[in-house]
Amino acid sequence: MARPSRGRADYLELGDWNAVCFQCGRKRKGSMLKKHWQGYWVCPEHWEPRQPQDFVRGVADVITPPFQQPPEQVFNYVCSWEGRQGVIGYAVVGCAIVGFVAPDFQDIGFLPPQTGALDYTFVLDQTELG
Repeated sequence: MARPSRGRADYLELGDWNAVCFQCGRKRKGSMLKKHWQGYWVCPEHWEPRQPQDFVRGVADVITPPFQQPPEQVFNYVCSWEGRQGVIGYAVVGCAIVGFVAPDFQDIGFLPPQTGALDYTFVLDQTELG
């Protein structure tokens, strides 16, 4: 019967053992193999250092401003239905629309009658007319 051929690691070295490379599968002595950064034991030809970019860490941003002030008191007026009217006494500055009168507006004497021509005559007290 023929003996199997001897390989590179088929010799006696006290305190050492035979091992197989994880990548190529060749038999080597355990003292020859190197530990890969992923935890495998490989022969020196297949060993590679870990990529330095794996250790890069980002710099934390400081997102808080150097000082803060309380917010300014701003009055935000919401235009109401009556405030949009172009009627003296009801109109609100910045909201009023010239010529607009709300359909449900109660006419209490401020508006001229809605006829063809506008009549702006005001009746005063009879004592003032003289």
